[in-house]
This record gives sequence, C-alpha cells and structure tokens, in this order.
Amino acid sequence: MAVALGKRYKDETTGIELLCIKPGDCALNVDGRGMEELQPKVLPSAD
Repeated sequence: MAVALGKRYKDETTGIELLCIKPGDCALNVDGRGMEELQPKVLPSAD
C-alpha cells in the first residue's frame, strides 16, 4: 500500500486519524487493522 502526501487516514474502531507528511510504500495498521483513506470534505462555495 502506498500512502500519499497530504492524505488523511482513519481507524474506525479507535477513532485515530492521521495526516501523512511523508509519502511512501508502507502499511498503516492499528491493532492489525488497516486504516482507511478519508475523502476530502466538500466545503460550501463562498459566493
């Protein structure tokens, strides 16, 4: 699994979130569970 710079990852069970500040090939795990990449939040337009 490749982690991407600037992406957020979360473990649903514990609620741990992290922000990747160094990209690379690695596995992000918490207690043996893989972390999911979070999708960017859609912000309202400033019209």
